[in-house]
Parts: sequence; structure tokens; C-alpha cells
Amino acid sequence: MKETVKKKPGKGNKGKASSTPPPGGKRKTAIRVKTLADLRRFMARTLNELDADKIVDGKARVLGYLCSVLMGIIKDGDLESRILKLEQEASKNEHN
Repeated sequence: MKETVKKKPGKGNKGKASSTPPPGGKRKTAIRVKTLADLRRFMARTLNELDADKIVDGKARVLGYLCSVLMGIIKDGDLESRILKLEQEASKNEHN
């Protein structure tokens, strides 16, 4: 069964662009989440949309889970690049 977007009575969109596509519609731009700051902003927007009943709780739950997975990937990538930089610096110091 397809979930529908809930709306509060008397609260229209009033010409404002929504960051979530209409049901069955496609988002005009891709979501770009490359850093933990991007992820924090995305999750804050998702929380606000859930609170305003612009998205259903099932979608918010899925997005929250995927964001937690992405957070781990971003952290691991950051740690990996920091370790690589330290190893390169240590290698340089050994040759001097």
C-alpha cells in the first residue's frame, strides 16, 4: 500500500518550494551529502518536514537509517584520509 503525504488543515504550500517531491514525482535536484555538516543539515530539514507533516514517518525512518549508515561511511573515509596523510608524513621523515 502506498503511503500518502499528510497535510495539516489550513496549511497550504503558499508558493514555497518543498524539498520533498510530490507523491509519485521526482526531485528536481539530487541530494548532495558529502560531509557531516551536509548530513546534519539534511537531517534537520527531514525532522522539520516530519514535524510539519510534509513527509510520512515511514519515509523519515528510512532516511534516518540511511543517514546513520552514511555517517559511518563519511567518518571512516575521513579517518582513512587522515591516517594516509600521517603515514605519508612519517615516511617523509624517515627518509630525511
